[in-house]
Amino acid sequence: MNVLVTGGTGTLGRDVVMLLRHSGHRARILSRQPRGHVDAVQGDLKTGAGLTRALAGMEAIVHAASATRGPLAGRATDVRGTRRLLELAREANIGHVVYVSIVGIDGVAYPYYRIKVAAEAVIRHDIVPWSILRATQFHSFMVFALRAFARLPGIVAIPLAWQFQPVESREVAQRLVDVVLGKPAGMLPDFGGPEVRDFKSIAESWLAARQDTRRLTNLRLPFKVSKLVAEGRLTCPDHKDGLITFDQYLAEKYAVS
Repeated sequence: MNVLVTGGTGTLGRDVVMLLRHSGHRARILSRQPRGHVDAVQGDLKTGAGLTRALAGMEAIVHAASATRGPLAGRATDVRGTRRLLELAREANIGHVVYVSIVGIDGVAYPYYRIKVAAEAVIRHDIVPWSILRATQFHSFMVFALRAFARLPGIVAIPLAWQFQPVESREVAQRLVDVVLGKPAGMLPDFGGPEVRDFKSIAESWLAARQDTRRLTNLRLPFKVSKLVAEGRLTCPDHKDGLITFDQYLAEKYAVS
């Protein structure tokens, strides 16, 4: 099958491209900066540049591109850009679009999540036959978030009670490949990692793996979003599909060579 992967140079997109190609399928990358990549088209969902060329000869799409730098960019790329992509895909006779989203976003009023919900609504308009897969936060995102909280000397201040269900991006990518090679299935069951953990235990594992002796301290955030995350709204305990734990990810990431 010929599959266009938007965001094909990102964390998840790279895994999807690799898995498709290793299984004998064609994976074309759509990226704003595709230099150095094979079978890649330079394009931009925000402006529509390159989309028609990227879609030519394709049969399906894994839509993994997203703008995370503010609501204005998100609306232009994730919402209007998704609609533009689907309208051109319909003209190109694309038979299936698979959109990757985030578990629990319709219950947590964070601006980026609102944009993802709006993009899901565009997908649901049936412009092209569709499937939507929601996944929990990637292991790599946990590390990114912890680094962002760890900027003060000597301590790591985080909301200790936040709950996450970290999942390996490669496992989500495999699920997306299985879905795109099948028939459109609408809203799919959530895809979560093997463990629901609070941010305290996640941070403790991260510090231990790095042999980092900084002290953990609780960061109190008086916002409704923080309370909802602490309640586990971004987890799906009934869907522990991933096999690789966060500790296993850390062991590989920080292995002594």
